[in-house]
Amino acid sequence: MDSLATLILVAHIAAILALFNGLITPIAQSKVALASIDAIARQPAVSSSITSTMFIGLAMVETNGIYGLLIAIILLFANPLLGIYVQYLGL
Repeated sequence: MDSLATLILVAHIAAILALFNGLITPIAQSKVALASIDAIARQPAVSSSITSTMFIGLAMVETNGIYGLLIAIILLFANPLLGIYVQYLGL
């Protein structure tokens, strides 16, 4: 296997690892929702404060998943290191 094919394989493996972030995101979102429902059940008087904090937490978790997807797309379709590597090898 030549070095260019190795680099492409490594980029695909890195994209797969970045996409695993998309599998972890729903689990994290369910934990945030579960914790907030538990907190509201314990203290119903502060439910509006807990709900707004929950929405901020869910937005942060969702943003993490979107960043993982963005990194995977960049690695698969617009890998900036590939052009530098090809130019370095003179291919």
